[in-house]
Amino acid sequence: MNREPIYAALFAYFSALTVGGAPAFLKATRRLDHWDNALPEESPQLLMQQRREVANYRKGLPTIWSLDVALFLYVHTGADNDKTLIPSQILNPLLDAIEQSLTVDDLSNNTCTLGGLVSHCAISGAVEIFQGNLGDEEVAIVPINILVSP
Repeated sequence: MNREPIYAALFAYFSALTVGGAPAFLKATRRLDHWDNALPEESPQLLMQQRREVANYRKGLPTIWSLDVALFLYVHTGADNDKTLIPSQILNPLLDAIEQSLTVDDLSNNTCTLGGLVSHCAISGAVEIFQGNLGDEEVAIVPINILVSP
């Protein structure tokens, strides 16, 4: 397995998303930072973190790797200044764009392969959403699982 092309492709895949014809994220980085450091003028932000890699050894067969990545979405909502704003209305289109971007490109296996780079790439697990508890900031953490097999 060659890790860096996989992680770089995944980041490029999500950082290039659009919503309504405009870039979905004003800032995108593979360097995780706390939401307290997220500037309103750079919002919405996408941050990607490599979390875990698990090797599934099979005697006499190639190892299958499972790579876990977390996408952090930081959004400044303006809700502190305008109490009529609903923070989820800003975050939901971004979550939809991430989900819809993982389109099936391997029809025989009904999976997203990032253009044949991996065996499978999908949202997997609970999406954590912190709405309104952070004042003007809203955060979502999206778990992505990638399977890599020879």
